Amino acid sequence: MKRIGFCLISIVIVFLFVLSCTSTESNSGGSTPLNIVLPDIDVLAGYNLTEEFHIYIAFGQSNMQGPAEIRAQDRTGVSERFRIMNVVAGGYAGGYREKHLFYRAVPPLIIPDRNLVNHLGLNIGLSPVDYFGRTLTQNTPENITIGVIAAANGDMALAAFHKTKADNYYKRVGTLDGRPSPTEIQGMNRYRSAGYASIYEAIVINAKLAQRAGGTVKGIIVHQGESGVGLRDTNWLALLKEIYDDMLSDLGLAPNSIPVLLGQTWNGGSGLTSGALANDRVIQAVVPNAWIISSVGATGRTGQGQPDNIHFGSAGIELLGRRYAEKMIELVYRQN
Repeated sequence: MKRIGFCLISIVIVFLFVLSCTSTESNSGGSTPLNIVLPDIDVLAGYNLTEEFHIYIAFGQSNMQGPAEIRAQDRTGVSERFRIMNVVAGGYAGGYREKHLFYRAVPPLIIPDRNLVNHLGLNIGLSPVDYFGRTLTQNTPENITIGVIAAANGDMALAAFHKTKADNYYKRVGTLDGRPSPTEIQGMNRYRSAGYASIYEAIVINAKLAQRAGGTVKGIIVHQGESGVGLRDTNWLALLKEIYDDMLSDLGLAPNSIPVLLGQTWNGGSGLTSGALANDRVIQAVVPNAWIISSVGATGRTGQGQPDNIHFGSAGIELLGRRYAEKMIELVYRQN
């Protein structure tokens, strides 16, 4: 009897161990937590925080980075309650912004002043983040500060944002032909030169700093798809789920607990995502708290051979930003 009892106890212990391992892997995609040490810094830079500090993460390629011209009206009327976490130090909006600090979100938010004319000679710098944050502050109570952490670069494939696969991606291990492109490598070098091992790490470090300062991460917005996944034999939507799951795990958030909004490519398209951006039903079959933001009616750039049926112009970017915000307001603040 004692031997039988001992065997039963042993079986139970093994079962619980396997169950624990399985649970951990399903929660975070099997990846280990990032081993990072947060710098000792006041990310608010003296800003007198309101009662609530709501944090949003934004990432993607050129249409998130800021493909459109910054108009005069885009530089005025920005609320003090709309703050941008500066991820890479440099000159923005006529002044110097330190890394890891929040500033009033006067554009440009991601592209530094010295790069506001692209290779075509077009003025750029306006991001969907601009009107996402503006619309949120206009439609939330005065006791809420909106903070955004944004990391983006032109032509980035989805693999470039992955926690563990980005490193091999930039070593051209298992990549599609032509990937990563020179533009991607230039963008990755920008973040590495700023002290980050990856763009994923840049997002998580700054989000953790915001959390330490009292911020609560409320949601994620993404615009990526024109460049596809970047890796062979890899499904775009499955890779998105891994990025989303890992990010929530590293930020101490429960699985599927915050919405991720994904903007469509040109004219309601899905780009190279195998149709993942078609509608909510398609994407929610894999990521239950994911939502599609329509790009229908968002107009393109003009001049210098534009529109190119890829990049949105100032009015189109503003429309996308407002649509991201309207959906987030519906989901997070329950306003219709």
